[in-house]
Amino acid sequence: MNKATAYRRAFRGRVYPADRERDPYLLLPFDVPPGIRHIEIAYDYDGDGNVLDLGVFDPRGCEFLTAQGFRGWSGSARKEVVISEGWATPGYIPGPIYPGIWHVVLGLYKVRPRGCAYEVEVCLHRDPAEVPEREVLAVHGPDYPTMAGVERPGWLKGDLHCHTHHSEAQGSVRDLVWAAERKGLDFLAITDHNTVSHWREMEELVGGSKIILIPGEEVTTYRGHANVWGQGRWLDFRCRTPGDIEAVYRAASSEGRIFSINHPKPGGPPWEFGFDVPFDCLEVWHGLWGMGNEASLELWDAQLRHGKRVVAVGGSDTHPRFRNDGTLVEWLGYPTTWVFSQDRSSSSVLNGIRKGHVSISACPSGPFVSLELRCEGEVFRQGMRVPPVEKGRLGVEVCGGEGLELAVVTDQGIFTRERVHDGRWRAELTVGTRTVRFVRAELRVPIPGPRLGPLAAITNPIWCGNFLPGKISHSRRRK
Repeated sequence: MNKATAYRRAFRGRVYPADRERDPYLLLPFDVPPGIRHIEIAYDYDGDGNVLDLGVFDPRGCEFLTAQGFRGWSGSARKEVVISEGWATPGYIPGPIYPGIWHVVLGLYKVRPRGCAYEVEVCLHRDPAEVPEREVLAVHGPDYPTMAGVERPGWLKGDLHCHTHHSEAQGSVRDLVWAAERKGLDFLAITDHNTVSHWREMEELVGGSKIILIPGEEVTTYRGHANVWGQGRWLDFRCRTPGDIEAVYRAASSEGRIFSINHPKPGGPPWEFGFDVPFDCLEVWHGLWGMGNEASLELWDAQLRHGKRVVAVGGSDTHPRFRNDGTLVEWLGYPTTWVFSQDRSSSSVLNGIRKGHVSISACPSGPFVSLELRCEGEVFRQGMRVPPVEKGRLGVEVCGGEGLELAVVTDQGIFTRERVHDGRWRAELTVGTRTVRFVRAELRVPIPGPRLGPLAAITNPIWCGNFLPGKISHSRRRK
């Protein structure tokens, strides 16, 4: 034992599916005496289909939802972690090493029927931790020039779902910000799994980057994932019931934050808490379109047709990796979320999302589609509600969509489909706002036959006054 090692404690055990069913979060307590400067934790378990996750709480508390002692989470990405006063393994939070009862939490993510043996070793040290030298990476971007793409006045484009080395990905916050700048993004929400340890790195970059940085956390439960955007407390992920996830939503909402269900599609992993729980947004487009996103779109559309106001968002879910030559491999902006924002601030971007002033495109360079409805001298954009008047004039603007197919969609289905013939194109439609519930637009890649092709861009809806079937007549003019 190292002279500076004041204490060592080993835990050994075996868990079974019945243990996971009873409580998938196993707490292992250990005592920290005064004078400890850093803690090392290492663990291992039977592989071959088993997966156990790792996290830590300090003596300030580990109770569900009200826990003040959260010190970090690494899932199954790391077998060894360090927590010290001035530094911690990414995913964990540095700070005072409080004397008292700490807890290792083992998340029983996957446990085979024969069970899973585990071993955890905790070492306490009276000397400061040796901070690893930060690798000065000569990071090279992918072989593309800085993207310019489509730009629209008042609209900002970004990615709402990505990860760093504070999760199971590689690359720092700075690496992802660099990549986002290269792609011409305006904002970036970094949403590492079940931790807020990346927020410190984000704060260090505020003011020194052109990118609007939005703090986030991906609340990663064993029954589904949700992104929460905005500044606030760490949010508990140990949700087992719809009531648990609703409590997390209420905690986030009380701080003015936005709660979005992620990738609600087969293999997403899917969302198993049901859709009667409260939520603000749905990740309708996750990664490349062909990765099962049609199921998410159908689910969102069903929510809209049932009268639920849910904002559609997109996110790449980038988990970057470094090649041997130092090149950062990432897919930020695939897809890109566009937000109509009053100014270039994180609060304005979040406010635009909350209001539903959102479109989504396949990538940072477009294509882009947006809606405006003029009614009795007023202009209503996506996310707004039109009063029940006889009719309005709907403007559909498309940029970079030449050759694609525009579909205008209401609660009654597709009312019009036509080919976009120019790079800058505008259609105007007369909408009976008393006869439809909402109207939105999609850009699709045309394919032979009546079926719709892959999605290239989509808008959120404009809400209309009444809910009965109606008709859309349209005339169009090019811009």
